[in-house]
Order: sequence, then structure tokens, then C-alpha cells
Amino acid sequence: MRITPLDIIQKQFTAAARRGYDGEEVREFLEEVRESLEELLKENQRLRETVQRREQEIEELRGAEADISETLLLARRLTDELQRSSRRQADVLVGEARLEAERILLAASDERRTLQQEIIGLQTSRVRLIADLRSVIEAHGLLLDEMLTASPAAR
Repeated sequence: MRITPLDIIQKQFTAAARRGYDGEEVREFLEEVRESLEELLKENQRLRETVQRREQEIEELRGAEADISETLLLARRLTDELQRSSRRQADVLVGEARLEAERILLAASDERRTLQQEIIGLQTSRVRLIADLRSVIEAHGLLLDEMLTASPAAR
């Protein structure tokens, strides 16, 4: 059975046939005991409330810890997915760059062949032009010689 401060205040002692302890002294002692017990009970209640609050805080922190763990796991997964996606994009970009480089090289090669053909055509035209000029000059030279030999006054 628990004794409360009220039990101490309300406690009645029966008078003994013989004289016992001083009643006032017993009442003062019981009052001190009651006050001490009351303080202890209040402190006990306060500590219980503190423990209960701490347990709630611990539960909340455990929930937060679980949320943080889940968030970290999600962040890791997202990071892994982003890395894979970045690698795929990089591979695609490299592939496209290689195709573009090949296209540029093929275009440059085609242009080189075209320019070489143009150069050969121009060289051939030059040779023909020189030959044509030479034959015109020779023809004019022959014509000039004929004119000089045919006309005595021109001498």
C-alpha cells in the first residue's frame, strides 16, 4: 500500500494507556515526513514527465533518422542514375562527334578531289592556251616574214 502525504496528515494515533511520545513532536515529525514525501513525489512525477518527453523525442528522432536514411538511399540511387544517364549522354555525344568528324573528313576528301581535278583541268587549259598562243605567234611570225619578203617597199 502506498502512503501519500494526505495519509500522513490524516493519520490518527490512538491514545495509549501509558504515556508515549510527545504528540506535538510526532506531529512535527510527520509534517516533515509529509513534506519530504510530497517533494519526492513531485520530483518523481517531474522525472516521469521528463522521461516521457525524452522517449517521445527519441521516437521522433528515430523517425527522422529513418527519413534521413531513406533520403540518403534515394539520393544514392538518384546519383547512380544520373551518372548512368550522363555516361549514356556522353557516349551518344562522342558517337555523334565521331560521325560528324567522319562526315567532315569525307567532305574534305571530296573537296580535295574536286580541287585536284580543277587543278588538273586548269593545268591542261594552260598547256593548251600556251600551245595555242605559240601557234598564233608562229603563224603571225610566218605571216610577217611573208609580208616582208613579198613587198620590197616594206624593207
